[in-house]
Amino acid sequence: MKEELKIFYHIFTTTKDAIEKFMNMLDPVIQNATDEHERLYYHHIFEEEEQRLSRLVELIPLISKFENEKGERDFAPTNNEFNRLLQELNLEKFGLHNFVEHLDLALFRFTDEERSAMLNQLREVSYKDYQQVKAMLIDINKRFDNDYVDPSDHHDHDHDHLDRSASVAVPAIASAKYKKGFTVGSLI
Repeated sequence: MKEELKIFYHIFTTTKDAIEKFMNMLDPVIQNATDEHERLYYHHIFEEEEQRLSRLVELIPLISKFENEKGERDFAPTNNEFNRLLQELNLEKFGLHNFVEHLDLALFRFTDEERSAMLNQLREVSYKDYQQVKAMLIDINKRFDNDYVDPSDHHDHDHDHLDRSASVAVPAIASAKYKKGFTVGSLI
């Protein structure tokens, strides 16, 4: 578990820095928005990342504390603080997922070379970090819960919608999951 904590520590300190860069880029956009929609749109993203920063400020020292613990018994499911650590890590996996989506949304708007390059670089690192955190947490959670099912598995069941290299295939309507039937439109 100590090796995993080192990796988590590195990922989330890197994420914290990336969020701060992203927020610094968004702040003048919000301040100089051309209309209320633009201001509200980026302000909403800004606030979500601001909340993540406040969680990371608590999570990073908690990871560090466990990284410095001496005994394996500290990593027991009966340790309330360790349970809190696992909950926070699982929450931040979702936060990383959202951060990648926020970066993707920003890339639609900020096409100038400087901001686009920065956003693409942040996105690439964050996506790899998300994949690594997700895999590590599946493994860790299975160690403590034999029946564990990743609650975000439904996102990636057919394809990983965050993966730029994957083709965005829409499942065929005639697949086993879907049964063709009558709809209001087909009856007219």
